[in-house]
Amino acid sequence: MEFVKVTEIEHYTNTLFRFKTERPSTFRFTAGEFIMVSMGDNNISRAYSLTSGPYDEYLEFYSIKVPDGPLTSRLQYIEIGDSIAIGTKPTGTLTLANLDLGGNLWLLATGTGIAPFISLLRDPYTYDAFDSIRVIWSVRYPKELEAYHQFLKDQDILYTPTVTRDSGWQGMNKRITVQMADQQQDILPAKDKIMVCGSMPFNEDIQNMLTNWGWQEGTRKNAGTFVQEKAFTTK
Repeated sequence: MEFVKVTEIEHYTNTLFRFKTERPSTFRFTAGEFIMVSMGDNNISRAYSLTSGPYDEYLEFYSIKVPDGPLTSRLQYIEIGDSIAIGTKPTGTLTLANLDLGGNLWLLATGTGIAPFISLLRDPYTYDAFDSIRVIWSVRYPKELEAYHQFLKDQDILYTPTVTRDSGWQGMNKRITVQMADQQQDILPAKDKIMVCGSMPFNEDIQNMLTNWGWQEGTRKNAGTFVQEKAFTTK
């Protein structure tokens, strides 16, 4: 682990916040990877996807807050100038190396699962590797979109913000699994590639759906037509 200073913090709801840190000069990572984060004074660490791009001069993270969480119960109170500990060996399956390139890229996220996709969208190579990019980000309430809503709207992508528990929301309110099922005939592995990041039940639902449709999951050994991230921050 290596200590870095916190340089920026923004709280969005009572359960969500974003923070930036210094980036060590020797720290290298690939868009879509995660590292371990801790307070540095105990053995409690959690996997956090980087939301910063591989060429940014800072590291950025998007986190939930859990009142009694072993890590986030403390992490949510960090202030600018504080130090946290980060792992020095980025890893993860949500990288373009594990995915067949070309065609249309679909990024499917629930909650803080949007994090690795923000990193991918901050890497110019992602745009070069596909003909088009579509992001579907599902949250419970509109406020939970605030951290990256404008960023996503500003990108050269098709962005579908989805809110499932607010009757006043005027946009898409169907769960991602329903949206995908509605478009099954139009989304084909021959021309589309999919990356998935969210809760474990969501990941499993999408995995089962795509596998039943004949899609092949990518791994570090063999690139596939879809990939998912199974390691993510919970507490």
